[in-house]
Amino acid sequence: MTDEQINKIVKSLEGINKSLSSLAEDTKANKELKIEINSKMNNLEKSIERLSKDPFGLNERN
Repeated sequence: MTDEQINKIVKSLEGINKSLSSLAEDTKANKELKIEINSKMNNLEKSIERLSKDPFGLNERN
């Protein structure tokens, strides 16, 4: 193999490494967002249940 071919391979591998790193970061961020959305949806569901049982909050005052 010539130096030029080795340099091309190295540059290609560096490009692949960058792409994989970006994908890993995006996947991690996406997972964190899904966890956050899931938590907010659970809180919203609890609020809706509470409001459906006591729409005006009258039972909470006692």
